[in-house]
Amino acid sequence: MGSGTLTVFSASAGSGKTYKLTGIYLAKLFSSRFSFRKILAVTFTNKATAEMKNRILDQLYNLASGQVSSYLPQLIEKTGNDEEFIRKEAKEILYSVLNDYSRFSVSTIDHFFQKIIRAFARDIGLHSGFNIEIDHSTILSSAVDNMMASASTNDTLRRWLTEYARSNIDDGRNWNLKGEIVKLAGELFKEDFKLLSVDERLKLEDKLFLTDYNKEMKSISFSFEKKLQEIGKSCEELYTLYNLSEDMFFQKGRGVPSFINSLVKGDVKSPNQYVMGILLDPPRWCSGKMAPELHAAISGGLETNLKYAIEYIDANIKNYKTANAIRSNLYALGILSDVLHNVHQITSLENSFILSDAGELLYLITSNDQAPFIYEKVGNRYENFMIDEFQDTSIIQWSNFKPLIENSMAGGLANIIVGDIKQAIYRWRNSDWRILGQILTGQIDNKRFISEPLKTNWRSSTNIIKFNNTLFSIIPMQLDIELYKEQLPVSFREIFAEAIQTDPGKHKLGYVKLELVNENDETKWEEIVLERLPSVIESFQDHGYRASDIGILVRDNKEGSTILKTIIDYRNSCDDNKKKKYDYNIISNESLLLSQSNVISFIISVLLVLNNEDDMINRARMLRFFLLASGKVDAEKVSLFKNNLIEESSKHFPDGFESFLDSIRSSPLFEITESIIGFFGLGNFSSNVAYLNTFQDYVLSFSGNKSADIQSFLDWWETDGKKKSVVLPEQQNAIKVLTIHKSKGLEFKVVIIPFLSWNLYPKS
Repeated sequence: MGSGTLTVFSASAGSGKTYKLTGIYLAKLFSSRFSFRKILAVTFTNKATAEMKNRILDQLYNLASGQVSSYLPQLIEKTGNDEEFIRKEAKEILYSVLNDYSRFSVSTIDHFFQKIIRAFARDIGLHSGFNIEIDHSTILSSAVDNMMASASTNDTLRRWLTEYARSNIDDGRNWNLKGEIVKLAGELFKEDFKLLSVDERLKLEDKLFLTDYNKEMKSISFSFEKKLQEIGKSCEELYTLYNLSEDMFFQKGRGVPSFINSLVKGDVKSPNQYVMGILLDPPRWCSGKMAPELHAAISGGLETNLKYAIEYIDANIKNYKTANAIRSNLYALGILSDVLHNVHQITSLENSFILSDAGELLYLITSNDQAPFIYEKVGNRYENFMIDEFQDTSIIQWSNFKPLIENSMAGGLANIIVGDIKQAIYRWRNSDWRILGQILTGQIDNKRFISEPLKTNWRSSTNIIKFNNTLFSIIPMQLDIELYKEQLPVSFREIFAEAIQTDPGKHKLGYVKLELVNENDETKWEEIVLERLPSVIESFQDHGYRASDIGILVRDNKEGSTILKTIIDYRNSCDDNKKKKYDYNIISNESLLLSQSNVISFIISVLLVLNNEDDMINRARMLRFFLLASGKVDAEKVSLFKNNLIEESSKHFPDGFESFLDSIRSSPLFEITESIIGFFGLGNFSSNVAYLNTFQDYVLSFSGNKSADIQSFLDWWETDGKKKSVVLPEQQNAIKVLTIHKSKGLEFKVVIIPFLSWNLYPKS
């Protein structure tokens, strides 16, 4: 075995990883004018790929043209050549790269996999000119439709679907099965499903096995609920016997009385912090002096029963919730194999390949130690591998790269991976933190597997670095203590061992403030936070920050919508002086959805009317959304009743709109949408432009890959299109409300996290 190496760079935010990678890549380029053909640098986003490519080419140009390059000193040191030679060689290397650009292999992992799939197209039964489907949602929706249609000739499937619908009705869920099936069938394209063994997949196809399993899960749920009801009735009897009332308890009805009531009703609820107060030392049963009746009830068994209920819930709630989750998805799970069969049929008929299947296919090839064979098929012999954002790597992706890297190391060559395990919380594209946190860490010997943490934070201010260092010193230790009984495979202190960063003193000052908010009897803490938020935003603008400098991070869109509404309501209630002084423009993930745009809703309504000219509901929606998209005052007051609709439409729409609709009904999809935009003057309003541009991009993309008729597009819109968002230019001056997982890669001068809370009783 050769003496090749794999160097693992642990790179936290601001540690200069891109600079480091570029320097290493440039040094390798100077080993040979054509060495770029033998290096594969992989990133996970197009943005990161473009950034790295541009930086490499810019530095080569600076060196070749005699301009300043910060990489020159290290190139002199690593190559042993003088400045004159390096600048002359840089010119030749740049010329070679630009004249053989297709082999300048800095790409996304998806692009690399696509390249391999195209090389193996004939082997997997694809014809030339096949399409690679990045978005599988439309195919999935069609596959579910085909599966449900096949139930007319498949008795077993029909009975299963009937039981599924009956189960949903009994449990008070939506009887319309397609939405739930599509949602769960998305698991077909995830690695957890692809990594299932043959036996496990066969069990999912066995509906008799699943029926018995469902009965077992139902028994677990029923036993848990019955036991809690029994405890609840015992508590209720004591409550009545000792003549207790809500006023006697801490937080009154929000505490113990409410908990007892939920037990009696069979509503499974974890005890809140007020109920958990009875476990404190001393226990907190009431706010003031304890009533004699309450004291007698506690001694008479109330305390024993309540503590038993809390203990029972703590010990069994996980199994109960798991059983319920399985029951709610079991029927959909039982038809995944039927859906997958239809997915394969559709892709075969359409000569398509789903991108998410690329990793699995390559995994099957590389599992048989076929690394050299892959090289031959792809047409490249890569010697060095560099993988950026490694924490975003999935098990299958790593399994695909591992034999290639091992082959390189066996040849005595050097390879690099760069990652930050802290960022693995985002769970991008099936990523698995254990690859970086356990698998590779366990191999570090600093001979062949080398650890080289990048410990300097070049981006953040001094106080931010100090705060982060304190945070990542204390919290991992506390988590290890808190979760000691969970027997985690690796401790948090090990994971965050290299999170402490040094401060080069490049950016002084910086500011971090943690404010604890306690709720009271009248107001919940979340309401207090929302009330204070506008003044916090104003205080930052008082210090010279613009609205676009401010990012508000939330857990989910529900929190984002609450904040958005709060700021908008506050802005509307402000006097003119405040509106002139402060900028309250605000956007969020949800506000940027195409489906939330009036102008896009208008176009969709027009398409629905073109598809069915007797659709009076969408004719009414056409009028309403046109008025809203056109900025008409009092648009809501225009009558939409059927008897007045034709008259009102003629009054507000451009002349001849009915004949216009008739004239475009048979046109290609993109021409239809372009004509609608032009005829109704939708682009004349600046607020519509970003949404229209994004929408037309999706229409054009759909038209190039799908059957571009109106109905097909409307089907795609219902399943996936309505989830698409507008990407606004970064310079737009507005406060941005973003969920945590969508904030990755964005930088703000001010970050506000309004709902950062710590659950004091995580187990309950």
